[in-house]
Amino acid sequence: MCSDPDEDDLRRQDLILSSVLLLMSRYAAASAEGVACPRLAISIQCHLELLAERARLPRLVRQTCGLLAEDWRQALVEHEHSAVRTDLRALVRRARLR
Repeated sequence: MCSDPDEDDLRRQDLILSSVLLLMSRYAAASAEGVACPRLAISIQCHLELLAERARLPRLVRQTCGLLAEDWRQALVEHEHSAVRTDLRALVRRARLR
């Protein structure tokens, strides 16, 4: 049985949203313990950017995700002196995962 492409897109969108919420929760918990992980932050930033580009999400949600993605990107760029590897910093700068 073939699945409906629209339904698959909605599932994918829900998965991205659920994932970014979980990642943000894990990042907050790790930060509270003094072990903030730059890889988690990069993943959060990329997921937010993906959500900002989802045409089926309400405009306000897309705009909010876009603003948050930029905030995360800026925070990561400002912390370049940390142990983030060069290839990860480059990912943050372009942040175009597909």
